[in-house]
Amino acid sequence: MECVLADVLRDQRNLGNKGDGNWKAVAYSTAAQILSKRFGVHLMADNVKNRFKLWRTWYGIVSDILSQSGFDWDSTKYMITVENEIA
Repeated sequence: MECVLADVLRDQRNLGNKGDGNWKAVAYSTAAQILSKRFGVHLMADNVKNRFKLWRTWYGIVSDILSQSGFDWDSTKYMITVENEIA
């Protein structure tokens, strides 16, 4: 569901439904409709909005970790890696 939501939001951005740092209401409602139909669940625009807020939180946490010495991003495994410390 996360990947589909990312694709839908990318499409909405390309359609101009993302303003100055904020998504337009139509982007959230369109995403909710597409996800509801695709996965057979009932989602509202607020559900999509809350998921996006959660993504922002996760992004902040990952950014904080990666800014620390010894942490790196493995683009093959899509995960944070930690250098082995040699004592």
